[in-house]
Amino acid sequence: MRHLLSILAILTLFITVTGSADAGTIKTYVATFAVADAPESDSLKRTLQDILSSRLNSDQVQLVEKADQADILVSGSYARFGKTFSLDALIKGKNDVILGKVFEQGDGQEDIIPALGRLARKIDAEVAKKFLPVPVTAPLSSPAVPTAVSIPAGNAYVIQAESLAKAGGMGSWSSAPLEGVFTSMATGKTGPAGERELFIASEQTIQAYLKGSELKLVAEATIPVSGKILAIDTADLDKDGILELYVSIIDRDSPRSRVYQFNGSAFVLIAENLPWFFRGSADDVGSRTIYAQEVAAKGEFYGDIAVLSKSGTHFTPGNKFSLPRSGNIFNFVGLSGISGAARYAVLDEDGYLALFSPDARLLWKSAEKFGGSESFIAAGTRTPARSSRDLDRWTFLEQRITQLPDGTLIVPHNEGTFSLKWHTRPSSGYLADYAFDQKTGEIILLEVVKKPGLFGTGKTAISINKLM
Repeated sequence: MRHLLSILAILTLFITVTGSADAGTIKTYVATFAVADAPESDSLKRTLQDILSSRLNSDQVQLVEKADQADILVSGSYARFGKTFSLDALIKGKNDVILGKVFEQGDGQEDIIPALGRLARKIDAEVAKKFLPVPVTAPLSSPAVPTAVSIPAGNAYVIQAESLAKAGGMGSWSSAPLEGVFTSMATGKTGPAGERELFIASEQTIQAYLKGSELKLVAEATIPVSGKILAIDTADLDKDGILELYVSIIDRDSPRSRVYQFNGSAFVLIAENLPWFFRGSADDVGSRTIYAQEVAAKGEFYGDIAVLSKSGTHFTPGNKFSLPRSGNIFNFVGLSGISGAARYAVLDEDGYLALFSPDARLLWKSAEKFGGSESFIAAGTRTPARSSRDLDRWTFLEQRITQLPDGTLIVPHNEGTFSLKWHTRPSSGYLADYAFDQKTGEIILLEVVKKPGLFGTGKTAISINKLM
């Protein structure tokens, strides 16, 4: 499994008649490292220099070969104390003006390269603060109003950074760590006193909680051990006032999805062995649409996306539409508020956010990577002689993208380069899933705070943060 650092990026989407120019890069020189008490220190000095240089954000810095050509000089040092090491970097501007000092620590040689990546992100952040002011493409109508409140018609896309003031204060509530690793989340109904239904799922278990003054477990359901839950979503498709939970399940390389009803105190299974994966769209559970996509025998996506309908305990895929290349049920969002035919945002197979026209023409692609997930489908061929998964092909499933009514896109970002757009405080855990409550302006995060190991099953926490 990959270790992922969680960030939640906020992008505001505009449709205008012109695109935005790329920000200018800063000429940067990275000096050889100062290394103390380390074997082969001469070669290590250059190796550390090369690795750090390669991890700096090329969209904001331009590496130069000589210090006198640079606007910024980065000088680093490496020191080891037993198994623990420290990487320190001093950032200077012209005339030796100190712009910032950053450091990273780690344990063991295997953590040196990841630590250099973390150090590079901190350097990117310092450079951005000093040299790259956040661009504004439309005036603020008032300090409390988002920079963009509508999406005018046009034919090109512009991404605008969000201001920190718009995001508001962060960090209002966090649960005690829950036992186990939970990787999917969905929200339910909200009671008259503000109590909120929350659903979370591990690979084999679904739990329902009621969040009032405290977090209370109210129901639990399990699936067969041969199956694996990939995602959960909630909706009330037939508008009968009873919530449905749509559970995407892979079982021995084939989809075996289920639908439960939740009556406030228990799960009731109403359909199983369904041949689709599901994804919900729209903020409010009462008006949410559930999309479905068929999956081939080895977990491969194929066919169009369909709008699911419910009649009693029967489910039917209805209106269908095609996605652009690399689009699937888990990595797309339809862009509303745009005149004309449907347009889509897709996290492609490399993690870049791409925007497509109705005829599948690429309109815009991000310079940095988003997404990042530890949920995957492992599909492979078993040999007749032995049951082996050595030839498994892992397909990682991207997390949901959410569009708000004002055009803002909420995009998960686990690991990756520093973002000039506003984002939440980086966390050392793994952001497994999230939900946004438009009525309260709160974002609900499901974060794995401890991975499973030899002596434990891991831990997961739920947090609710005021975003707007």
